[in-house]
Amino acid sequence: MQAHPSQVRQVPVLIVGCGLVGLSTALFLAHQGVRALIVEKHAGTSLHPRARGFHARTVELLRSTCAREDVERAGAVPEGTVVGELVAVTLAGPVHSWKTRTVSTQRMDLSPCPFVFLGQDRLEPILLKAVRSQGVEVCFRHELTGFTQDGQGVRATVLDRDTGAVSTVQAAYLIGADGVRSPVREALGIQQRGRGSFGHNISTLFEADLSPVQREVPLGFAVLTHPEVGGVIAATDVKDRWIHATRLDVSRETAADFTEARWTQRLRTVTGIADLKPTLHGTFVWEAAERVAERFGSGRVFLAGDAAHQMPPTGGFGANTGIHDAANLAWKLAAVLNGHAGPALLETYDAERRPVAAATANQAALLALKMAKQELPADAVLVDDDAVTLGYRYGEGPPLPKTFVPTGEPGTRAPHVWLDGPEGRNSTLDLFGNGFVLLAGSEAWRSAERMPLRVHVVHGWQHAYGVGDGGACLVRPDGMVAARWSEPVPDAEHLLEATLKALLFRED
Repeated sequence: MQAHPSQVRQVPVLIVGCGLVGLSTALFLAHQGVRALIVEKHAGTSLHPRARGFHARTVELLRSTCAREDVERAGAVPEGTVVGELVAVTLAGPVHSWKTRTVSTQRMDLSPCPFVFLGQDRLEPILLKAVRSQGVEVCFRHELTGFTQDGQGVRATVLDRDTGAVSTVQAAYLIGADGVRSPVREALGIQQRGRGSFGHNISTLFEADLSPVQREVPLGFAVLTHPEVGGVIAATDVKDRWIHATRLDVSRETAADFTEARWTQRLRTVTGIADLKPTLHGTFVWEAAERVAERFGSGRVFLAGDAAHQMPPTGGFGANTGIHDAANLAWKLAAVLNGHAGPALLETYDAERRPVAAATANQAALLALKMAKQELPADAVLVDDDAVTLGYRYGEGPPLPKTFVPTGEPGTRAPHVWLDGPEGRNSTLDLFGNGFVLLAGSEAWRSAERMPLRVHVVHGWQHAYGVGDGGACLVRPDGMVAARWSEPVPDAEHLLEATLKALLFRED
């Protein structure tokens, strides 16, 4: 960011935080014609694979962007891969339990996209490359130091941590994607609700050859019960690179107490390999907690990702939920900034995403209690993973169903259906992404093409969407169903115009 301290930089959207959620938001915005500015106080993207897997729904959302091929290629897992899950004193034993499972990465009946096993430290550079290819400016070592807002926009001050220069950014909107300790959230005075802390942990990323204690299939995850150095060891998406995490009593110790010599000795004990020579790649302290912001924004400032919701890592929902926030918020901001929607549309971000995030955080917390063999609350209901990742819904009804059954109802994810066409086999999801889409089963809907939406007259999708052969379904840019009609109507153009006007809070 090269602006002179006395100058004011004008941008449509200022994003604070260059993690997964900040980058995803900028990418979704860019593909809808809005170039955001990202500021990040650190020197680069994450060095640690904190989030290590991304569900099919997340990959579906990225599918409509230029990052699609790189994400799926980098995180591909061969179908039929088998991994082991161990509970033992150390990796060398004694063993309490050992089981194997086949990694199911592709559910072709539910999604055209696979689960990708990809560390945050590898996904963030992919997203960074993608946003820069779309003309987005990313300023590392730049820190938000304050902001004010009025009816016209947000005025922010940004510190260049290398030079000490302070510049001013005038943005129409600001997004705090700045993590669990979010200064943006704190500045807004937004409180959090939830069960709170489940305890602090410390993790280290290390490289080592663990083949002396490997079993018949590669180790995926181990719970180790050694009385002095217990914790977990988890595989990453890079060969011979592992994460070791253990509980940390923050009243007695800090990360600085875990020296290289201490980690080395600890890893030798917990692996059972006395002469292990690990290469350490960094340590960080983190808190497992369930906290959800009481509001996901205030005025022209919004919260997304960990700034809006913190959840235990059980289930792997946290980063995925943040990227889903990004998709929801980005299309709405783009619609308002491009003059297609009224500002009231942005109020639906909190109304839609906060109930889903709270329900998802609750599921992660219940899984954490179950994993710790603690008693669940009497009213606890554990739902299927697919219900969390694919089945969440906006509007009326519970945010998460107990089981996932695609219905095509308004407020739910538009179902995946394979369509055969002249160019081969494609998913209905390939038709969505950067604007409103009307799936139609009859040429009677063609008159709606004169409106700002794309019409696809195709066949074979209707049953999954709960409409008749000649019906239609209106799908939002984030792939959620906005409205549906069972059969053709006399004046499709007029109907769609009125529907979009209501959906987009337009007063014209």
